[in-house]
Amino acid sequence: MSTSAYDSTMTNSRDLESLRTRLWRLSSMLTCGVLAVALVGTWVANAVVMANSNRSMLLNVLGQAVTPGDLMWAQEHADARVDYALDERYRENAKQGQDQGQFPWAYGTAPDSAAASGPIPANSFRVAVFDDGGVAFLDSGQYVMSYEDTVSLVERAIDVRADGGPKMPEQSIEVSGNTWLWTTQISATNPVYDPADPESSVITFYASGDLSDYGSDGLVAARVFAFVDITPSVMQLKWLALVLGVAGVAGCAVLVLVCRKIIDRALVPVAESQARQREFLIKASHELKTPMASLSSNLDALVANGGETVASQERWTKNMREDIDELADRTCRLLDLVADPERGDSKA
Repeated sequence: MSTSAYDSTMTNSRDLESLRTRLWRLSSMLTCGVLAVALVGTWVANAVVMANSNRSMLLNVLGQAVTPGDLMWAQEHADARVDYALDERYRENAKQGQDQGQFPWAYGTAPDSAAASGPIPANSFRVAVFDDGGVAFLDSGQYVMSYEDTVSLVERAIDVRADGGPKMPEQSIEVSGNTWLWTTQISATNPVYDPADPESSVITFYASGDLSDYGSDGLVAARVFAFVDITPSVMQLKWLALVLGVAGVAGCAVLVLVCRKIIDRALVPVAESQARQREFLIKASHELKTPMASLSSNLDALVANGGETVASQERWTKNMREDIDELADRTCRLLDLVADPERGDSKA
């Protein structure tokens, strides 16, 4: 084989290998990208569903009726210290069979963020905070988490809400590894409600969210904090992220191998075509070498006897004619081999 033919063959091999590598990388990136988007979309969809579920649960807790009796009791037993207020709630829970009675006062609630109603979950509680800083637990958190964590959670939420504006979206706080979602609304009641006086049943709610505005109207008002433990949802999302991450890595590894196999199979005809090209170059080099060498020898003989006439060197010209005819015949057979490999091989 000539040097140029060898170089051409090696170049084709390198080009094929480069093509295989590019196709493999491109297909692997594409399939892994699609898989990653699908897995991320799955996680996001679950996160959205859980977030909506947690929000609905929080609003259900917030929307539970705080009766006038609850509000008046909270004002009476409110304490500036959260831990003392929680102690009072525990003492109240310890009283068996106590009836707080029904209070015939005008009562209403206004959304400080948002409100809804429904069954209250077990992993939740509510706290009333008055304008003077007094705190009262409307529900006990003793069956939800530890005493210290309950106090810390409420104190942090009160600090965050104090720095907020008139309206705040739902907030989350992490305490001792647990995540709590919380929000607020304003509850107000008229302590001098008179059924015979229609004006005493009118309660005006202010967009400012300032509790002092209600006090100037002679109302008892408090900002009610609702807390819901969303730790199970957070943990579930973390585990889902881990599972999807492992599935993504394993899936990408499998897809890379599958893409490599598919690309290798797809390039088999190309490899076979290159093999035929190499075979053709080898055959062409072998078939044309002999007549060309003979033609060159006869031409050298003619040159060496330049003083003789053409007729006197008929044997050399005859040999050259035979070499040319043989060269033409072999060239035609090689062309037949290129046009139709099977027919060319049979004629060869």
